[in-house]
Amino acid sequence: MNSTVLQKSISKVFPNKAVAMAIEILFLLLIGALAVTLHAKLRIPMHIPGRQGVLFIALLISARGMSRFPYATIISGMGASALLLTGALGFHDPFLPMIYLMLGAVMDVMFTLMSKLSSNIFIISFAGAVSWMFIPFARLIFSGFTTFESQSFAQGIYLPFLTHFLFGYLGALAGLGLVKLLDKQK
Repeated sequence: MNSTVLQKSISKVFPNKAVAMAIEILFLLLIGALAVTLHAKLRIPMHIPGRQGVLFIALLISARGMSRFPYATIISGMGASALLLTGALGFHDPFLPMIYLMLGAVMDVMFTLMSKLSSNIFIISFAGAVSWMFIPFARLIFSGFTTFESQSFAQGIYLPFLTHFLFGYLGALAGLGLVKLLDKQK
């Protein structure tokens, strides 16, 4: 009887690459769904646009940092969008599923560009901030072409851009910090 352990079984948790990819994609979809669920359940009427970005961006960036896929945030955006399409969370913005899907794409592009320029955590956090700032930009475009009015511009046009940038930056720092902490734990 041979008592040696196969290298393949101890080197990876999932020896089949297709199963590992499917589980990672499912994980990313669930992170997006969790992020939008927390966004819906933690709605506190503070009248500060973009405040949910701290938690939302932190979750998406930490998932991207743990994933091996270069397009991880668009997958998480798909999870958020799919849950928003069900209408179960009580959001009344008909464009929100499309916004979160595009947000994932913008984040992937921004992180690809910024990571090529620098590996500095503050530079990469800038990418998260600009990505989160995409939301008021998209709402401004949609309100220009439709009759749907967004409440985020009730206090002016500049405040949503500024607050989305700040909260996105803080969320990106938190997400990157979580990834660094988990890397040190390994």
